[in-house]
Amino acid sequence: MKKMHLLKIPPSATIAINGIALEKIRAGEKIYNLSAGEPMVPAPEVATRAFVNAFKEEKTHYPSVAGVGELREAAARWMNSRYGSDVKKENAMVVSGGKFGLFILLQALLRPGDEVLIPAPCWVSYPGMVRLFKGLPKIINTSEKSDWKITAEDLKKSFSKKSKILILNNAGNPTGALYSSKEIADIMTAAEKLGLFVISDEVYSGLVYDNKSFASCALPGKFPKNLAIVESCSKSFAMTGFRLGFVFTNKEIMDTLSSLASQSTSGATTMCQYAALPVLKDAANITRKVNEAMKKRRDVFVSEFNKTFKTNISAPQAGLYAFVSLKSLGWAGKNSAEFCTLAIEKGGVATVPGSAFGKEGYVRFSFGEREQVLVEGIHVLSKFIKNYKKKI
Repeated sequence: MKKMHLLKIPPSATIAINGIALEKIRAGEKIYNLSAGEPMVPAPEVATRAFVNAFKEEKTHYPSVAGVGELREAAARWMNSRYGSDVKKENAMVVSGGKFGLFILLQALLRPGDEVLIPAPCWVSYPGMVRLFKGLPKIINTSEKSDWKITAEDLKKSFSKKSKILILNNAGNPTGALYSSKEIADIMTAAEKLGLFVISDEVYSGLVYDNKSFASCALPGKFPKNLAIVESCSKSFAMTGFRLGFVFTNKEIMDTLSSLASQSTSGATTMCQYAALPVLKDAANITRKVNEAMKKRRDVFVSEFNKTFKTNISAPQAGLYAFVSLKSLGWAGKNSAEFCTLAIEKGGVATVPGSAFGKEGYVRFSFGEREQVLVEGIHVLSKFIKNYKKKI
């Protein structure tokens, strides 16, 4: 047999670390898993009940590749009710998780050598996916001083003749950065003038705190032709294991996405789609409950972190994460991967290095866990750091 050529691509850092944590827990080790971006609350009762009913009603066969028609209509109404946008059924597709939606969008749109502009710190999978389809990730660096956000001017400065796509993540992972309506409008206007297609990752749209508003790229009125929005049931509805997401875009691109899904997954799991249907019909109430739980956990995490480490990190405006500097942890080194490895192997606390998100010297904590786990995890990490310092 001829030697096989294997694709070389690094795994998702967040999933890899979460996998290590879960294996250690299964092996009987005491691990405080503050790595996974998951709201650790039960899935909505209406979702689990509808899932079971789908079995009983024998709704267990192949779905339409673009999704169950009733769910696509519900997803379009869900978008329009929140943003005053003009999304129709033909603009909505059900996918096997928001991540797969991003994957097939890039597969459909990218050609070798195309540049994809990515504000950083950024979700770990963006650059990897771009490279997978022979695109060129072009990082737009941000800082704490800019609240980890880009401006329309930053976009113009980073643009080149090779630039084709902007991936915008609002609210941001790992930083919790939240764009205002004006900032979104300015970025969309600049993108249109530059001829950029915008992929807007809005999976944290329901997890916005302190009475702040979420600004979607689905601006009021006609849905822009140069836009695709990715949404998910995972974060706002606490349905991570259902692996269900949505893509909203123009019909021409949607047709290509459907063909790609037909050659890969054949569509999202039928029972999960029926589980999501009553959730979207009561989306505001369900999201509010998840939001309240996550806000409480955010406040507990920030308060306990500042008290324990005698620092003053700010409460993230949105999302599930606190992105903190190693300095705020009292850690002298700047190698975040080294710190996170030691933290889980020697301290029993799982976190994600900032280097995985394109920003060295920082660490991402998830506050999606129960309050007791967050508090104990912070104390255990503090103890590990103090003991480690004594040894060096």
